[in-house]
Amino acid sequence: MFVEQSAVKIWRIRLGFIVLCVLPTLCLCYFAAVRQSAGYRQQIADKASKILGRQVQVEGMTYPQPGCLKLSGITVAGQALSNVSVVISKHEVRLAVDGFVLDQDVIPFIVGLIERWLSEPYLFHKDYLIDIENFAWQDFGSIENSGVRPLRIECVSAGSGRAIRFFFRDNDENEIRVARLLKHGPRSDSVEKYVTEVQVNTSETLPVPLIFAVLRESGGRHWNFGDRALFAGQINISNVSGYWTAECSGTINHVDLDTTTSLLSSHLQGAAEITLNKLLWSQSRIKNVDCVCVADRGEIEQVWIDRLVRILGCRVDEAYHHLSGSQARSFQRLGFGLVIDSGGLQLRALPGRSGCLLESQGLPVILEPIQAATLDRLAWLLSGTRPPAVPGTDVTAWLLSVLPIPNAYR
Repeated sequence: MFVEQSAVKIWRIRLGFIVLCVLPTLCLCYFAAVRQSAGYRQQIADKASKILGRQVQVEGMTYPQPGCLKLSGITVAGQALSNVSVVISKHEVRLAVDGFVLDQDVIPFIVGLIERWLSEPYLFHKDYLIDIENFAWQDFGSIENSGVRPLRIECVSAGSGRAIRFFFRDNDENEIRVARLLKHGPRSDSVEKYVTEVQVNTSETLPVPLIFAVLRESGGRHWNFGDRALFAGQINISNVSGYWTAECSGTINHVDLDTTTSLLSSHLQGAAEITLNKLLWSQSRIKNVDCVCVADRGEIEQVWIDRLVRILGCRVDEAYHHLSGSQARSFQRLGFGLVIDSGGLQLRALPGRSGCLLESQGLPVILEPIQAATLDRLAWLLSGTRPPAVPGTDVTAWLLSVLPIPNAYR
């Protein structure tokens, strides 16, 4: 026995099947086709280009799991990235990058991103967590920096504050932090003041050009120590409305003396190591410098030696006069301690050197001065004019603007 089904019921069932099964399937197929199309891939690349400020190219795109986008064949900032995974939630974006090599050409791009993240909260309105599985330095310093390490970058915001933290996942004690805080002025002053803070704390060496690039907005003039210079130590900087304070201690290795003195009228050649026992800045002026500089061998122009004797009061020794009359002197050791504060400039030989600052062919060339020199004589030393004139160069003009105010003028 059976019940005869009417044609209306049959068509209703067929219509329901079409609406509930066929149409969703077609929509999903269309959605999948659009997501895999070159046009949608270009939309993703255009959005990334707007955020990064550089042209981005994407060759492949897949969806390994819901909410996760995997991009392949990416080119950004002149560097090719093999695979990048992106997971976007309501308040956070997580990116996983297979590998990234930092070289001199990429530094301006990274610094630009840091500045935009700190200053454009409307564009970067989410937190970012970036994991680079294989990160490496390139063309920086010694072999110890060429190893591949897992790097994590955290970009977070809380209230009016925004911060970025860089650290290696296998040793999170070594890190760089850059923060920007909004501090409101007094009630009578409606101007909003931003405070930028930079902290570097590392026992491992970091490229000095990278650190100087991060600090370029700090208001100081940064000496060029060469592309291979490496820093290890602590840096704490705070910049409020263009006035900045800083405290630094550590070592700078592989200093290229020729590059360091390139802006001066006379030059040095060789590789040096600078130990910063203390470097204090306050209100955009030097408060105290206590450092040691050592170079095992190199070349120095005779005019430097003459200025050290005539301007800073160094004493001559048996190898002061060069028999050949050459304007360049080779040396086997250059070493001195330097202290700069409001009391003046003190130039001292290192312990165990019998007061010797410079040695050539095993003989002492000049000895440490008997007494401290006034701070203006440091500008005279670097001016390169005879008679010494200040501000003889842009370097000496800047130096005079940041040297400590002598006690006599307080």
